[in-house]
Amino acid sequence: MLKGHSIDWILQSATDAMLIADQEGAIVLANPPAESMFGYAPGELLGKPVEALLPDRYRASHLSRRKDYAAQPRARSMGSGMELSGKRSSGMEFPVEVTLSPLKTEAGMTLVLATVHDITRRKQADAALQESEARMRAIFDTAVDAIVTIDERGIIDRFNQAAERLFGYAEAEVAGNNVAMLMPSPYREMHDGYLGHYRQTGEKRIIGIGREVTGQRKDGTTFPMELSVAEMRFGERRMFTGMVRDISERKHAEEALRQSQSELRRLSAHQEQLKEQERKRIAQEIHDELGALLTGIKAYVSVSIDRTTRAGLPVDPLLVETAGLADTAIKTVRKVITDLRPSVLDQLGVWAALEWYADQIEERSGLDCVCSIDPTALAVELDHERSTMLFRVVQEALTNVVRHAEASNVTVQAACHDGAIVLRIEDDGKGIDTDRLLNRDSWGLLGMYERSHHFGGDLRITGAPGHGTQVVLRLPLENINAQ
Repeated sequence: MLKGHSIDWILQSATDAMLIADQEGAIVLANPPAESMFGYAPGELLGKPVEALLPDRYRASHLSRRKDYAAQPRARSMGSGMELSGKRSSGMEFPVEVTLSPLKTEAGMTLVLATVHDITRRKQADAALQESEARMRAIFDTAVDAIVTIDERGIIDRFNQAAERLFGYAEAEVAGNNVAMLMPSPYREMHDGYLGHYRQTGEKRIIGIGREVTGQRKDGTTFPMELSVAEMRFGERRMFTGMVRDISERKHAEEALRQSQSELRRLSAHQEQLKEQERKRIAQEIHDELGALLTGIKAYVSVSIDRTTRAGLPVDPLLVETAGLADTAIKTVRKVITDLRPSVLDQLGVWAALEWYADQIEERSGLDCVCSIDPTALAVELDHERSTMLFRVVQEALTNVVRHAEASNVTVQAACHDGAIVLRIEDDGKGIDTDRLLNRDSWGLLGMYERSHHFGGDLRITGAPGHGTQVVLRLPLENINAQ
């Protein structure tokens, strides 16, 4: 019936669903894929109107469109721009895509070849994609952080509502423009070079890392921001998504905290200075008042004992005991005065004071305490405040060794290395617990840190149970020379 007598063979061997209808819309041929798609047995579709394969609501409109096509037959997609649906024999509807092509019979009759594709899976995929995009858009638009998406040339593609609020631009104002517009100079001029360098070398400076940078608003004001960048690939196309957070408040809080800490350290240093002055005053008063009083008492007792002895009379045991008590009191007063403010510190300087104090520790505690001052340290002239700081650090460290370390040996060393005075106190005791180093209630340790920090020093305390403790103070010479 058809020209070439091969169309039937073509339809039967095709994998696509195909059917042929005459000018009246009656189906004259349907291949197996078409019968399977619509749920009909072999040959069951023959003679049925094509409208039988459509949902009822479309049948009337299809009749008029079929007549229009018969008047001007040509190869085209059916219902271009429209959602088309087919109906299976079970009544179930499904989305389809239909292509129409006119055919001529040997008798000159015009037929229509319809190729039908079931696009259910594609529609489901499209719907899933649209749903996913809608969810992502909702997340994108409602995110607290600003989100900016650019291509590999730095051109802005997406700009969420948080970014609009942060930078002061509407998305329409920035879309299609270089992201450098959101940066102040000199970062603006450097940005394209960074992207080009990354494209050529793959070297990452921000991507997947995150860093603090400076942003610029529409009104020209700048602000600190935290930027994290992720790279996405769509085939050969690369996109970059930046998560931006305004950290102005955090920076203000950090600066306020730094100022507060600085003020506290200045206050602590001032209090330490007052304490040293008060120690010196009290030591002087004890020496002048109590020391003189005890010396006088001892002298009177000694005179009484001497007179009694010369008179050939027995010495009252109370006088002898009183003399002993006076000697003990004088020694105790001297120790208190020394602990408050050793005179050697003011008279001979810190290095002599450290050697003297090491001898005192050895004498009082039985520890083998060795103090070694290198000539490089002896050559450095220290002012009163730094001398006091070094002495107090050593004093606190050695006090801790005596009280807690259970050590047999302790060394105090001072020398100049790499532009700094390095003071080291090391013992062979039971070591220090790391938790104690972190405990802010250890006021002695905290005082050591604060004293050294005030003068630009770096104090490190290390150790482990059973391996002794090391206290190392590094005081840069540049801080000393600037005194």
